[in-house]
Amino acid sequence: QTDDAGSSRLFQPHRSLGLLTAAHPAANAKNLSYSPSSHLFLSKRGKFHLQPQGQSSEETFVTVPLGERFQILTISKLVPTLVSRALPPSSEHHRMRVLRSIDTSNAQYSGGDEEEMHQAISDSSLSVTVATHGPKLLGRAVSVTLYSRTRPLVCLDAFPFLAEKKTGRKNRWGIVDMINLGKRRMAMTGEKEGKMENTLLLAIVCARDDVVKTNKKDNAGVDVVGNDSDDESDDESDLAGESNAVTSSSSSSDSSEDDEKSIADSETTPANDCYGRVLIVQASRTSMKIIKTVDLSGIGSNFIPHVGLHPATYVNKILLGGRPTSAARNGTKQTTSMILLNVRSGKMLHSFQCLSNSDGIITTLEQSPAVDTVAVGTSTGSAHLINTLHDVELFSLHHKGKQTSKKSRPDNAVSSISFRTDGNATRQGVAPLAVGCDDGSVSVWDLTPVEDDNDGTTRRTLLTQMEATHHGGVSKLQYLPGEPLLLSTGMASNSVLLHVFDAPDHSGRILRQRKGHTSPPRLLRYLHPGVGGGGILANASDGTDAASCQILSCGGPGDLSLRLFSTARTNLDKEYSQGPGLERKAKKLGLVGPEGRAELLLPEVAGLATSEARSRDWGDLVTIHKDHAMAYVWSTKRGSQTGPVLRQPQWNVSAMKKRPPRTAHATSVAISACGNFALVGTVGGVVYKYNIQSGIPRGSFPRDAASLTEEEERRRKKGIKVAGDVGRTMRMLEKNSMKGGVMPSDVDQAERDRISFMEAEEKRKAIVQRASHEGAVVGIAIDSLNKTVVTVGADSKLVLWNFVTHMPNKKSPIMLPSPATKLTHVRDSDLAAIAMRDFGVAVFDCSSLSIVRYFGGSRYASPDAMRLSHTGPISDMGFGPDGRKLFTSSLDGTIRVWDVPTGLCVDWMSFASPPTSMALSPTGEFLATSHVGRLGISLWCDKTFFRMVLLDGTPSEPAKMNEPQPVAECEQEEAEQSLSISMPRSVAAKDDSSINGDNDEDGTNDGVPPQAKEEGLITLSGLPPGHWKNLFHLELVKERNKPKEAPQKPPQAPFFLQWRSGIDSSTNDGADNAGNVDTSATNDMSNKDDGWDAVWSDDENGDDADNNADTISEEVSDEATQAQTDEVEPTKATKRRKVVHHRSKLADLLQNCSDEGSYSEVTRYLSSMGPSSIDVEISSLCYGAHDLDDGLHLLHLASLWLVEACESNQSFEAVNAYLHRFLHVHSNIIIQIDTDVKEDEKGNLTEDEEDPQKLKLKEFAHTIAQLRQKQKAASNRLQGKMQHTICLLRHLSRMV
Repeated sequence: QTDDAGSSRLFQPHRSLGLLTAAHPAANAKNLSYSPSSHLFLSKRGKFHLQPQGQSSEETFVTVPLGERFQILTISKLVPTLVSRALPPSSEHHRMRVLRSIDTSNAQYSGGDEEEMHQAISDSSLSVTVATHGPKLLGRAVSVTLYSRTRPLVCLDAFPFLAEKKTGRKNRWGIVDMINLGKRRMAMTGEKEGKMENTLLLAIVCARDDVVKTNKKDNAGVDVVGNDSDDESDDESDLAGESNAVTSSSSSSDSSEDDEKSIADSETTPANDCYGRVLIVQASRTSMKIIKTVDLSGIGSNFIPHVGLHPATYVNKILLGGRPTSAARNGTKQTTSMILLNVRSGKMLHSFQCLSNSDGIITTLEQSPAVDTVAVGTSTGSAHLINTLHDVELFSLHHKGKQTSKKSRPDNAVSSISFRTDGNATRQGVAPLAVGCDDGSVSVWDLTPVEDDNDGTTRRTLLTQMEATHHGGVSKLQYLPGEPLLLSTGMASNSVLLHVFDAPDHSGRILRQRKGHTSPPRLLRYLHPGVGGGGILANASDGTDAASCQILSCGGPGDLSLRLFSTARTNLDKEYSQGPGLERKAKKLGLVGPEGRAELLLPEVAGLATSEARSRDWGDLVTIHKDHAMAYVWSTKRGSQTGPVLRQPQWNVSAMKKRPPRTAHATSVAISACGNFALVGTVGGVVYKYNIQSGIPRGSFPRDAASLTEEEERRRKKGIKVAGDVGRTMRMLEKNSMKGGVMPSDVDQAERDRISFMEAEEKRKAIVQRASHEGAVVGIAIDSLNKTVVTVGADSKLVLWNFVTHMPNKKSPIMLPSPATKLTHVRDSDLAAIAMRDFGVAVFDCSSLSIVRYFGGSRYASPDAMRLSHTGPISDMGFGPDGRKLFTSSLDGTIRVWDVPTGLCVDWMSFASPPTSMALSPTGEFLATSHVGRLGISLWCDKTFFRMVLLDGTPSEPAKMNEPQPVAECEQEEAEQSLSISMPRSVAAKDDSSINGDNDEDGTNDGVPPQAKEEGLITLSGLPPGHWKNLFHLELVKERNKPKEAPQKPPQAPFFLQWRSGIDSSTNDGADNAGNVDTSATNDMSNKDDGWDAVWSDDENGDDADNNADTISEEVSDEATQAQTDEVEPTKATKRRKVVHHRSKLADLLQNCSDEGSYSEVTRYLSSMGPSSIDVEISSLCYGAHDLDDGLHLLHLASLWLVEACESNQSFEAVNAYLHRFLHVHSNIIIQIDTDVKEDEKGNLTEDEEDPQKLKLKEFAHTIAQLRQKQKAASNRLQGKMQHTICLLRHLSRMV
């Protein structure tokens, strides 16, 4: 970024991780202002668009909406190759409606102006993308935006008539679907006026919600009505021609008056009984406009569309599926759920009567490989195959939801359907159809009819059913054309899956996948931060950075996964395994669905600790879990939970037995610096010590707590003595005898020692009792030498324990001002930061055993000092690598950076969503944060690593941070080239820097040499060292590269391989053939463009148009052929020339530059050549003493160029190399001329002074002398500067 907008003093947005698809959290859905019917405005949110580019899936791209942006993924690796910029804001009246309908003071509604993309359709041949979007809190799309690659160009308001209306029932309009109608030829304007270009034609389906809550039983009733009598003739003619595409061009028939009329129609308010509208949008590379508006009236009145489809071979016609309004369904008038609409004439052609009254809402439509046949999915779980030509239902497939222990949804609605079209399925004799449902399952049916032996009816076979494929339901699935690959996304799974069906039983397996968290992550940690912040993965001392580190992320409520995210490559992200064969175990135990699988998984991760010391020997990651007593050891090398379970011997592992007491539930964890021991804190205040390799307990803090039962632990805390203890009775008798002052005479020394030992034990127990935690242990830290353990608890105690003896320090406990909530420790400086319930942080020095700093909290209770403290609970903390900075995040929506030595707040960041966790990279370059309601991980980069930052004073207000966004993978250059294969040459040649959000203006021109920032400074050329270094040793290079022997014919070459020593004479024939191929390709492209015109054609009598189109194609072909002829003829004419009349291009360039007065072009020309070519050009200026008549003038011009180049101080090293080569090649001529001039000066021959040739020699000698002085002055000046710098460095090194 070039400015500080959206950044703070120290940090600016970098990128986001783990965000794959648009999420639809159920918590926010109930607050949106849309219909109770979840299928209306949410039916298309997050659905991808597939872009096949060739016959292979490797060339296929998929466009996925992602919040305010969209990203294009490659099917080959499922990595982003293009990420767009943010959406432009919707119209003001839509955003004002959001602000009026919500409470802006609520924290969860912060960022109400944020836009959300619902659907995106890309066309790589035009390099454009059209997206529908709207305000996020509005819950529906109300705008259409055109993107040129990554940059938004045009934003259209789909409902401008709502600007003059008040909020009410009739204003709940939204975009429900976007249909691709193909391409249309359009005349260009401006500089290319008169030429034709392809444009993308789209149908935007809009709907108005009736906002009436109806019983789900009533949704089943759908009546179908017939056609109006006025439209019978049109219907018959249209239906008769549905199976035959009419190829005629109608672009010229659309006049400007029609366009103005269509725009005016889009601004008019629909009738009261109109609940649907279709906008025909035409998008080019630079513009987008609404060319027609069709209101659903007549038989389409009281019909609410949900989805749309452009049937194959149906010209200008679309199918709309949805539901009737509640008023029409409850009345006497007949209703319909699917209609056929002619978008050209605006007529409702047909309402389908084949659908049953109990089918509910139509949720999806899909074209089958057969003509006049479409698949219809409904909200009741039925998938129908319908013949649209005859209005007949062929057959139906029914899907029912699984009954689980929890309350399941009564209807398993069909969300997406796709047909498989590859040849393998045909050879196997099956016709697969994939159906995705709202419960996340994917069912694959065989559409081949099978006759039932009992009743003789035909049925379809269920090939396979994949349960719980996507969490929250399937959003969209689609087979790749011609391949057994199924791509699918989920409504709330935040995942993209690619299944392959290559098994004999037709079952599918995951070929590629990218997954993220299904709920906002609650804990982030960099993997292996290292001792003292250095680490193995990244260390600033050896030149590496944190750009390729890995982040451990724990899922939030409902997400039981532990994931690893790579900050460099997204295809390295993975989920840690919790045991082999979980799916198989779940099926064996009868556990179906995600709820059943969750019973075999560990609970939510509550804390984790890592250590790299023994990562090669055994587990290096220990996790604790919510409401769980045991800790688990993981191996980050294997990516699974393979280590032992850390537990006490008396704790039962089986869930069928009595579980450990609640006081044993783990609350904190830490690993020693040696990597051998793990410490686990509990709710009861006890810290257990385990050996990580074996899992064997190694004591506790306090040391007697490990062997106590639950009842004994309760008595220990309360100090209750155990009745019936013989030792207790003996101790009581001894105390009573001691009170009398008389000691028995027969008590020997052993008894006295025993008594003293018992007294010492009582004192020890008293010390331990006083130092032990009475509440939960919320933080544990171990020093680097394994000598001291620091624990803090919810009882406001800070206790220091001896790691070996398990005894507390003499000064323990140290009371804190407020109960602690978290602890973080830096081993280098031995400082511990403790977060407290009063929203403050205390920094404890473990060496001096005292609190050295307070940041915020109850000490800053005055209003003036409240800005120095957090106003909400502290969610996470972390020290910088050097221990001088402390980072604290709070649920008040801010992150503060504290300078520990000075005690000042040096940075204050504010976020739209409160941060829940944070982690600092090992080198401090990046800050990773997770936020409430956001599935992704945000990365922020520290600006001090690449610019000067002045930290003067404490910030007076927080800096509002912009949310980081995903970025395109830099390694996917090949995919980016494949994406631009079908682009026009003019578009593909543009700078691709816009992919990452950079403008062309920010780049540098490689043709212009760098300029000095101040006068007198020198600049280097930036050329490779071999360009100018080889000029000094060119003769040696030529000698080494000289061939040792002439090329010889292979002794045993096959007879079909002809050996030739020169260039093949058939080159010209190949060029002619290539020209013919290009000509035919041009003709094919022109015919293809004419075919696209048929998409917008509705004229059956199109013979004239066809003739005109053919004439245009012939003209284009003739022009292309003539252009190729013009290009070939000069080439042939040039090849006939065998005599070159000019000396060299350098000579011509020197002459031209002499006339202009500047020789900068000469330096630029030589910098583009190789060393050998430079030598040839310089040598051709003069071939010797016999060539002085013509060559002397060129040598003089070359010397003038070198004088100017030395004076400019630009490209210093290259100019000196050119000077060296010039003097080396022409040294004999220069010496001879210098000798002759000196002899003439000694002779003082006045009769020869007027000789023009001698005057030229004197002038050339004078220029050479001037060149010597300029070069020597520059060399002495540079040498002096270098000597001064060396002396200064030597002096400073001696001072250290």
